[in-house]
Amino acid sequence: MSASSTIQAGIRDRLLHRLRALMARTVVNGASPDEELVAARMTAKVIAQLDGSAPPPAQPPPPNWAQAERDSREYQQLLEKSTTETLLKNAVQELALEQINRVAPPRRRQPGEYLERVGIHDLLDAHLGMALSVGGNRMAHDILARAIDELVYEGQLPAHMDIPAGR
Repeated sequence: MSASSTIQAGIRDRLLHRLRALMARTVVNGASPDEELVAARMTAKVIAQLDGSAPPPAQPPPPNWAQAERDSREYQQLLEKSTTETLLKNAVQELALEQINRVAPPRRRQPGEYLERVGIHDLLDAHLGMALSVGGNRMAHDILARAIDELVYEGQLPAHMDIPAGR
């Protein structure tokens, strides 16, 4: 192994260590939108250095770079998409909880009562499909199913319900 390849390996290891540390700080500590943009740019620079295709040094960004990023079309589209997805999930959660409380309201279990375990999708698909008018469109039905899965994963909805067998 020559000296230059040893130096290259050391630089590569140091860059990989910096990249892992940056990713860990961003994920563990949480990040504001400005911090996420900075982390993404720094990550892109480090990856370019690792690949050996680093662009020539650019001019320093203007002092109002964060405002320019927020005003960019891509950021506005991502913000709009995120807001729309959040509103859809909130609407699905509200309608789902209303249906759950209608079908199986919270109450004490009666002795000897037979219960039936029903998956959340079986309980909600038909009702939410009609309420949100997604029954005839497969893509809309898939989006609804994904929203329900995310709510179950986040603990906002139960994965299954035990309801009286006669309902």
